[in-house]
Amino acid sequence: MSYPQNPDTIILQNEYYPEGLREIDIWNYYKKIKNQFLKETLGKTLIVFFATELNKTVVLRKQKNGKLIRLTPSDYDTIVSGRTLSFHTEMEKDSDFGIIDIDTDNFDLAKETTREIYNIISKAPFVEDVKIKYTGKNSFHLILEYKRKLWVNTGRESIYNFLIKNKVDNKYTISGKRTKNTPNLDLGRNYLRAGYITLGSLSVDGLRCMEIDQRFLRNFRKERAEI
Repeated sequence: MSYPQNPDTIILQNEYYPEGLREIDIWNYYKKIKNQFLKETLGKTLIVFFATELNKTVVLRKQKNGKLIRLTPSDYDTIVSGRTLSFHTEMEKDSDFGIIDIDTDNFDLAKETTREIYNIISKAPFVEDVKIKYTGKNSFHLILEYKRKLWVNTGRESIYNFLIKNKVDNKYTISGKRTKNTPNLDLGRNYLRAGYITLGSLSVDGLRCMEIDQRFLRNFRKERAEI
């Protein structure tokens, strides 16, 4: 990886990093997880949130040469830098998994909702397994591993229909708009080229996207995702 030209430049400063997250901190993090991150992203099209100045990012879907952003062992060191803060992956036209995004600003409510929907969706006949992914912000993603690969639209409709069948819409909105006290079960990641945060990536808040065992979800704190 190309060493940052301005390693001590602060690109992010917030409650998690009151002294600031520097280019060198980002660079060191992605250097440390290089092998693991390549396994997660190899062959996939990525979206990059690139830091332009303090607490400001732009979204990049292509490289400077016009090519799609894809990480390989040979170009990892070129693409990943001290300012490539966050990586999202584009959903393909068919997939062996689907995503329910627990969409709410209330972190405790997000954990409660995630636990409840986890127990419901785990019983879906088309689902083999369910994993919980902390997104690095306020929300969680439920990753539904399908029993077989599905066209992305078929997967989305199957999730929606199962949630409706189980009357989940009596308590939550589904693919709607979140309100202050009602989480939205967002299925918008299940469209062709829709982006979802990549496991292992930092969020734009500088917290790691990480998998969480459902047994430990209740006591999970955001500070565990700091680098």
